Amino acid sequence: MQIIILGLFLRILIAIWNGFFGPSMGAEGDALTFHLLAVGQYGNLEEAKFQYGWVYSIFLFYFYAFTIESLFLGSLLSCFIWLISAIYFDKSLRLLEISKSNRNIALLIYALLPSAILFTAVTLREVYQLMFVSISIYAAIKIINDRSTKHWLVLIVSCLGMSILHVGLLAYSLFLVLLTFYFGAGERKPGLTFEKILFYVPFLIIVGTYGAVSFESISDQGGYNADFSEGIATAVETYQSGHNEARAMYTYKPQIDGLTGLALFIPVSLFQYLFEPMPWRISTLFDIALFFENLLRGFLIFSMIHAYLSFDSREKNKYLLRYILLAYFALEVLWAMGTVNWGSAARHHVPAMGLLILGSLAFKRKKV
Repeated sequence: MQIIILGLFLRILIAIWNGFFGPSMGAEGDALTFHLLAVGQYGNLEEAKFQYGWVYSIFLFYFYAFTIESLFLGSLLSCFIWLISAIYFDKSLRLLEISKSNRNIALLIYALLPSAILFTAVTLREVYQLMFVSISIYAAIKIINDRSTKHWLVLIVSCLGMSILHVGLLAYSLFLVLLTFYFGAGERKPGLTFEKILFYVPFLIIVGTYGAVSFESISDQGGYNADFSEGIATAVETYQSGHNEARAMYTYKPQIDGLTGLALFIPVSLFQYLFEPMPWRISTLFDIALFFENLLRGFLIFSMIHAYLSFDSREKNKYLLRYILLAYFALEVLWAMGTVNWGSAARHHVPAMGLLILGSLAFKRKKV
């Protein structure tokens, strides 16, 4: 708990600086826009109520209505939202019976990763997304390991919470619920059985169709320019091409030719999203910090995959780690499809960081 308290203390220092002396790094741009819209100094909040992407500003508006309009209070709230996420992350570690040394390492990374400290202490959505993902994964572990039916309510409520924060997380929430349903309700038998096909196929068709229709409808309302009328490949290309060229961009106006082009684009985009800036692109101290964070991320990904491959197919841990792997890469691929620069990528890594740390450290074999 001391590590979590230390992480909270550092974030509160950032919130104080941001509120009274700042802005702190990461508190400009979107973070300031969300706050200014909530206090009526930017745009029209009445119009924002009908746009999906501004739900967080509406939440801040009501929070300020019950307190005072203060950037410090908005940032301080983010700090305590992070605290909730850290508590559920620690609860997940305890459920997996991780060794004390690995648990401390996991908490240190979760609490003290520099970019995460900066982005979870300001008025950004990412810290709320992190909280809902952390709660969802805790509930999923209880469902899969303990067959706990009451945690389905926790999972669904937390998925609804993350869904209203970003249109992309609506699709991810549906995926996460389906994934948990498969791993939690299905028998642990390799391959497809007749019972699985009979039960899951109609369910997947109904939920998938509803999710696709809802995703496109909300995209139209929320100003995301996600036009799927010409297919998902064209939608991704159009969205990525809609950004202005900047120093930290690793892709600019990509050409994606149909589903084959998209299939080739995804691994390249994911690699750049996970590991940019490359050494030859570094030009600032922030770039250097991100480079070393990316080295750590690469090591954690390698550790997670290595742990998965080291387990026998019949082992309980491999079954759960497969779930963590799928949940992690699904979320990161989602963000990679719409991210074009490493500054935004550093923010978007925040919601998935708990999954990565869990997968890499919670499943290490104990030394005999």
